[in-house]
Amino acid sequence: MPTQPSSTPRSDPTLLNLLPAALAGIAMLAVAVFGLLAPSADTDARVAAVFPPWWSARDVMVSLAGSDTVILREGIAPTVLLLASPTPGLPQRLRRAGALLTIDPTAAAGCLGLSAATARG
Repeated sequence: MPTQPSSTPRSDPTLLNLLPAALAGIAMLAVAVFGLLAPSADTDARVAAVFPPWWSARDVMVSLAGSDTVILREGIAPTVLLLASPTPGLPQRLRRAGALLTIDPTAAAGCLGLSAATARG
């Protein structure tokens, strides 16, 4: 008895078929990178913060008002700052103030244009 062709069309792999796997891979990589750059407990007093790039320097200053922070240096842009505070919980306060990222200052030394020793203080 002759075999009849299957009625289900066979789809060839296309770039669109790979999109979900590519997005999942990018998301996993982003989580790993941000985990490595996150401030550790011993760097809680000094943190590099990245605020939205569309903010002006004035917007950043207004958002930092009342957060008990001192600006130590400005980074490559006015929205990238190295900040310090004598009060614990600086990364959390900065995120509440609008920071998109809070980064270990040693890891952020390249973004700030500093040597690792200068970033540590």
